[in-house]
Amino acid sequence: MRKLITQFFLLLLIIVFLSNVTYASKASLQDIVWDKVDGNLIVSFKLNGVFSSQLNEVVLNGTPVTFTFFVTLYQVRDLWVDKKIVNIKIDHMMKYNILQEKFIMKRSWRIDEVLVTESFAKAQKVMTEISNLKILPFDWLENDGRYQIGIKAELSKANLPLNVRSAFFFSPSWGFETDWYILDFNH
Repeated sequence: MRKLITQFFLLLLIIVFLSNVTYASKASLQDIVWDKVDGNLIVSFKLNGVFSSQLNEVVLNGTPVTFTFFVTLYQVRDLWVDKKIVNIKIDHMMKYNILQEKFIMKRSWRIDEVLVTESFAKAQKVMTEISNLKILPFDWLENDGRYQIGIKAELSKANLPLNVRSAFFFSPSWGFETDWYILDFNH
């Protein structure tokens, strides 16, 4: 009987876990573009599919949320290991002030900039878009070189309160982590 109860609870746990994974939103990066602006290599992109109803509820309850973006630049080399040139970590932090009914956002790549808005749609847009991020001066790249820009995004669990972090394990449907998106180019 005890073995049957253990098997039942194990099966129930597996079903609950798989149902959460099945219904989790699929975050993706889109509109990834690189360009040369004022002599610098820049990149722009958008993060889609991250604001589920569960994440919206967490934000609107006043819990600070941080999206972390990773941007890498590699020089592609034949017959040798690719050379990492740049490794950038970017944080977009948003907190909803319940009393003032305003969203406060900080972006680590815009150090002195604090954005405040009453619009949740505008706050979501600021959190999910990066436009004209300077990677490095273009003349640092070798002529006739092949390069790869890699981009990834995730919900930073480190900045969440402990009770939210533990709930995150049981409800992955409001958390996200994208795959690496790779953009090849020649200089």
